[in-house]
Amino acid sequence: MAERQRNQSAGAGETEDRPPMTAEQFEASPEFRKFKSAMRKILKVSKSELDERVRLAKEASPRFENPNAPGRKLRVNAKTTRLPK
Repeated sequence: MAERQRNQSAGAGETEDRPPMTAEQFEASPEFRKFKSAMRKILKVSKSELDERVRLAKEASPRFENPNAPGRKLRVNAKTTRLPK
């Protein structure tokens, strides 16, 4: 019983000493191909549909046409001068 526990715990945190994969090897792996095909199915949106979604999101935004909304960048007037120290 003690021998079995030692064998299980010894292999629990060990990894194989393999050299790192190159980009080509990684992209050719079956795991990456499966991930890539799944992401293509999830993220497949036409350009016109994407443009429409962006337009609707901008119109629905609470910052739409509100210059004082949080997250807006302050405009610096070019004619203003700094106060002397």
